[in-house]
Amino acid sequence: MRVKVIKPQKALELNKKKVCGYVRVSTDSLEQEDSLDNQTVYFRDFIQSNPDWEFAGIYSDQGISGFKEERPGFQRMIADARAGKIDLIVVKSVSRFARNTETVLKFSRELKSMGVGIFFQLQNINTLSGAGELMLTILAAFAQAESEGASDNARLTYRRKFAAGIPASGLERTFGFTADDDGVIRIVESEAETVRLIFSLAHKGLWTGKIKAYLNKNGITNCTGKTWNDTGVSRILHNPAYKGDLVLQKTYLDSKRVRHKNEGQMDQWYITDNHPAIVSPEIWDEVQEILQSRSEHLLREKKKPAVPHNSHSTYPLSGKLFCPLCGGKLLHKWSKDEREYWACKTNIKVGASTCKGVWLPASVANSWGEITEPTTVVCYTDEYGMKHFTGYPKEEYEASPDCPYSIL
Repeated sequence: MRVKVIKPQKALELNKKKVCGYVRVSTDSLEQEDSLDNQTVYFRDFIQSNPDWEFAGIYSDQGISGFKEERPGFQRMIADARAGKIDLIVVKSVSRFARNTETVLKFSRELKSMGVGIFFQLQNINTLSGAGELMLTILAAFAQAESEGASDNARLTYRRKFAAGIPASGLERTFGFTADDDGVIRIVESEAETVRLIFSLAHKGLWTGKIKAYLNKNGITNCTGKTWNDTGVSRILHNPAYKGDLVLQKTYLDSKRVRHKNEGQMDQWYITDNHPAIVSPEIWDEVQEILQSRSEHLLREKKKPAVPHNSHSTYPLSGKLFCPLCGGKLLHKWSKDEREYWACKTNIKVGASTCKGVWLPASVANSWGEITEPTTVVCYTDEYGMKHFTGYPKEEYEASPDCPYSIL
C-alpha cells in the first residue's frame, strides 16, 4: 500500500490580520518631514515584525491639521477599510488620528461596526476591546482641549499684534504690492498700473463684468498670469489696501477650523496710512459710492410688483417709444430675471428672426423725464462694451439715412 502524505496548508496565513499604519504631521517643515519618514519606517517594521499580521501599507498626511476630515491619506485609508482591505489600523496616538472628539468617535465607531479596529500605541487602546470606546472618548477630549488651547494662545498673539497695528500676514501677497528684505511694503509698478486702470474704469461707471472683459480683451492678466474673472475684479475694487489703509482680521476660524468672512463676529482693526497707496483715497471712496449705487439700483430693478399689471395696462410711456430697427412700438415688459424693460413688440410677438429689437431698461427711460412726442430709441455700445441709449424724435429719425426700415 502506498501512503501519500498531505501536508497541512498554512491556514494561519489565511487568518492573518491585514494591518496598516497611519502617520500624520501638521506642518511641512524639514524636521516634520524627517519625523514623517521616521514614523513610516517605524510602523512598517512594527507591523511586519508581527507574524500574525499582514502588512497592508502606510497611509500618511503632511501639513494638514488633525481637525480636518478631508485629509487625502486619511480618506484613502477609510475607503480601503470600507472595501475590506484593512482589519486593523495602527497609529501612534489619538491626536495623530484626529484632533477633535467628534471625528475620532465618528470613524472609530464606523470602523468598529465593520469589524475594523484602531490600535493607539501610546495609550495602548484597541477600539475593538470592551473598554476601548470609553477610554477613547476621554483621551480624544483631552487631545481636542490641548489643540484648542494652543490655538487660543496663537489667536491671542495675533490679536495683540492686530491691536498694535502689526500686520500678521498677507499684504506682500496682495496684487500690486510686495515686501523688501526688511518687510517694508513696496508697490509693484507693473501690477499697480492694472489696479489704477481697474479703478479708472469703475470710476467711469463700468460694471465689474465689463471691466473683466476689457482687461481680458486687451491681454492684461491677473497675479497668476491668467485671465480675470468677476470675483478678482471685485476684490480689487473693494480692498482698502489700494488707498493705503489696512483691515486686520477680515476672516476667522470657528471651533471646527472652518474659515468664515468676519462680518462682526470678531473684532477688526482698521489702520489708515499704513503703506503707500496705489490710488488716491478720494478716487477709492468715489468708486465705493458708484459700486454701492449700482448695487442699490439693481435691487430696485428687481422689485417686481406683487400684483403685476396685465397686458392691457397703460404706462405714461405707452405708445411713445419705438424700435430703431423695425419701427414697431416698445411694450412694457418684465424680463425673466425680474427686471423692468421697454422691448420691441415685433421682437416679442413675432420673433428675433424678424427683428432683433431693442430692450430699453425702464430706469433709463424714466431718467429722460417727460416724453411728449413719439421717440425712437437707439442703442449703441462704447469701446468698453457698455450699452448706452438715446432717444430721437421718431419723425426726425425716420427721415435720416440711418433709419434701416422704409417708411410706407
